Amino acid sequence: MNILLLGGSNAGLHFGWAAQFQALLPQHSITNRFLGAVGSLYGLMRLIEMEREKVSMPDLLIFEYTLNDMILLEAGYVPMSLLEDAVTQVVEICGRNNIRLLFLCLETRPSGQGRINPYATRVKSLYARIAQARSVRQCVMLEAIFGAVQEEQFLDEHHLTEEASRRVAEYIALTLDAIPVPAASGSTINPFRFIHARDAKFEGPCRLIEIQSTVFCGTFLEIARSGISRWPGEGLLVGLMLRSTESAGVFRIRADGRAFRKNAQSKMREIVPKIILLHCSTRRPRIRSDLEIAMPAREVELMRLPTDKTLLETPCAKPFDEQLLEINGVMVWRRNSLRSRWLSGIKRSLGKLSVRAARAEAVG
Repeated sequence: MNILLLGGSNAGLHFGWAAQFQALLPQHSITNRFLGAVGSLYGLMRLIEMEREKVSMPDLLIFEYTLNDMILLEAGYVPMSLLEDAVTQVVEICGRNNIRLLFLCLETRPSGQGRINPYATRVKSLYARIAQARSVRQCVMLEAIFGAVQEEQFLDEHHLTEEASRRVAEYIALTLDAIPVPAASGSTINPFRFIHARDAKFEGPCRLIEIQSTVFCGTFLEIARSGISRWPGEGLLVGLMLRSTESAGVFRIRADGRAFRKNAQSKMREIVPKIILLHCSTRRPRIRSDLEIAMPAREVELMRLPTDKTLLETPCAKPFDEQLLEINGVMVWRRNSLRSRWLSGIKRSLGKLSVRAARAEAVG
């Protein structure tokens, strides 16, 4: 069986659940495409690109981004409505491509004072609700594995110990035969679109470059000071796929008559010197084929613009004139209306009732 793992940093540890899962099942072909400090929006982006590029799809996907979704939700980088649409589209793509799907729901370390993290509760409930509605196997929660989640099962606030990771891997390995393909709605409408750097128009000191890394490979647009890129597409700008190196600096985003600055420099570079991340946009401007991403040459004017926050941002050590932006693409979101969400819910409910009626008739 071909198995794809999409997860956060817990899936990337050398003793993490993914490595131990691979060791338990040498008879299967297992590909680990983890990326830390990103959430389900990144996992969806990978699936959108796989479907668009018509690459060979896996037989089974293990999707592990609840922990990072909790962090991003609490910090204000993603709203619940975006998470709902993203996770729903993960299910939709899997159903459409006959991919069996399992949600592995990790979470942050408990406080030890009996307090329940409300963001953890909301994200876990969201995943469970979508899984139940779309015939996905019951989400694997830590409570199902450990009985009770304890502080000593964690190395730090976000990472499981080697022993806890082993138990997670063993639990998943025992569930493989019971993981079904989720039910697809039949809709071909995806509220998300990933616009690749190859589709952007650019002028000034810009060039397309190929970047190869252990976690992500692809074409990036490198923009130096005074370079400008223009992007097609419509919807809310929700993510930018960037590489952060020692030269990554402050850039400008302009759309819908508004402009603001954002920093591509990430403190995560202390762990990985050249790190690739999906940076969330907190302002989420609406674009109508008018998105401009640039590296202005005038520092004073750029720094006067309002800020779009960057998770774990840090100042760039390079002089302003030597800073670069390396961007692989942008994610836009055309949020479903309340009416379409309501109609979609009714359609799913009617479908489930029809299936139950057919089963009851067959039994009778």
